[in-house]
Amino acid sequence: MSGPNGRALARWARTAVVVYLSATVAVVVAALLSRGFALDLDAGFKEGLLLALVVLTLPVSFAYFVIGTLGSGTVLSLTTVLYYLGYLLLAVVNAGVFRWLVLSARRRTLVSAAGTPGASAQYPRVTLRGVTPDVRKLWWAVPLAVLLSLPQWMVASFAWCGISGCSGGGFGVATGSEWIAVILSVVNGVILAVTVFAVRWLYPTRKRALIALAAGTLFGLVGAAVTHG
Repeated sequence: MSGPNGRALARWARTAVVVYLSATVAVVVAALLSRGFALDLDAGFKEGLLLALVVLTLPVSFAYFVIGTLGSGTVLSLTTVLYYLGYLLLAVVNAGVFRWLVLSARRRTLVSAAGTPGASAQYPRVTLRGVTPDVRKLWWAVPLAVLLSLPQWMVASFAWCGISGCSGGGFGVATGSEWIAVILSVVNGVILAVTVFAVRWLYPTRKRALIALAAGTLFGLVGAAVTHG
């Protein structure tokens, strides 16, 4: 049951957060132990632990992983410990976003159940051309998505052609890591598309889905073009 202020999560949501954070902590501890005690573990298993952390803490974790590999070593050091603790921080941020989404959805449901004119739990009050009052949320949701994309942009700018860029100056053009930039551009497109679709600012839903898909595709392509420059 929620508290008087309506800020307490439902039991299923609390359980999901606890399981998620516990799994992340367990993988971080296992990864640190495998490094600290130089355990004779299969290299594939160690790589699997790191991959599990990246998957658990998406979407920003992929760029974080690429940055970490630039100075990674085989010996457990303070830098390595801080690097793995960074994944815990990303998990906490993801859990906070999940909590906000669950509470926001419940508040909309409670308002609709209270008998708000012209609204329902599934379809909020619709104004001209299917636009709902939630359209105002795009003013902060879209900039937030762009902010989450900045780490991926930074890494992609180096992944395309190397630290000297694609002009060939300085250390010259470095190839072989372009696939990283492509993946990061796709991740950024997905972030914006999910954001535009998650905010219930337009109905019918299929129309909002098409706009979200178009916005995400354009955002990914623009990001790829900018970082490749």
